[in-house]
Order: sequence, then C-alpha cells, then structure tokens
Amino acid sequence: MNSQDRRRGPGWANNPITRLTAILNRSTHVYFDRVLKPHGLSFTHLRILTYVSHSEAPRQEDLRARMRGDKGAVAHAVHKLEKLGYLARDPHPEDGRAYLLRVTDEGQALIDRFAEHGRVLSERMIDGLTEDDQRQAEVLLQRMADNVCSLLEDGCDGAAR
Repeated sequence: MNSQDRRRGPGWANNPITRLTAILNRSTHVYFDRVLKPHGLSFTHLRILTYVSHSEAPRQEDLRARMRGDKGAVAHAVHKLEKLGYLARDPHPEDGRAYLLRVTDEGQALIDRFAEHGRVLSERMIDGLTEDDQRQAEVLLQRMADNVCSLLEDGCDGAAR
C-alpha cells in the first residue's frame, strides 16, 4: 500500500455512498443535539421518547434491542427522561422484574414541540428533489439498508422498514 492509499483510508471509506450516508446520519444527530441541548437532552432522548410513544407499552429491554444500545446507556437515558417527567415506568403486570415504559403528557408535549424541527430537517434534505427523485432515492436507500441489515446476525429487527 503506498502513502496515498493510506491517506485515503480503507476502501469502504472511499465509497461516496458510504461517506454521504454517514454525513446524513451524523448531521441529523448534530442538528437535533443542538436543538435539544438547551433542554438538557440529546437526539438519543428524543429517539427514545418517539419510539415509546409509537409503541404499545414496550419494556426497557425492547427499547434497548430496538436502539441496539448498551444496556447501561439506555437505562441511564430512560432514568433521565423519567426524572425530568417525560417518561414513566410502570411495573409489568406479569413480570415483577420488568417495567413497561410510557410517555407522559409532558413527554408528548416535548415530542410535539420538536416535530417542527424534524419537518424542517426533512424538507431541507429533499430541497430541490422532484417527487420522482424522492421515490428513486427511497427505493435505492431501502435496498442499501436491506443489504446492510442482511450482514447482521439478527437483521435489523424491522428498523430498516
């Protein structure tokens, strides 16, 4: 490997699609982190609230599996959201060791308040794309997501759909 090849990094880092999807992912995180920081929250907190609000009383383990997160990190984030009054943990009626998560009224108000930021981000992302461009991008991105998920032992657990 010559010095120019080492500077460019491994082959996957030179793939423009990999680079661009990484930029989209990271930029989305940075955007929401900046918007949420004054409230003491991060994009991860908003993702947790959104997932729980669209699920029927998930267990904390369901949330951890969906987010593919570290058990301790997810527990810490859930605890913070609970402490702030955005999330509640109710005892599981059949499993005394488990808790069911639910978004409080305050948590739903927070989700609603930040929905506008999601709309702004989405609109900016597709600015200048025709409806055909958007449909084509969706089809291609879905195919790429399915391809990557096929590399994972447990797939993407529906996260790619």
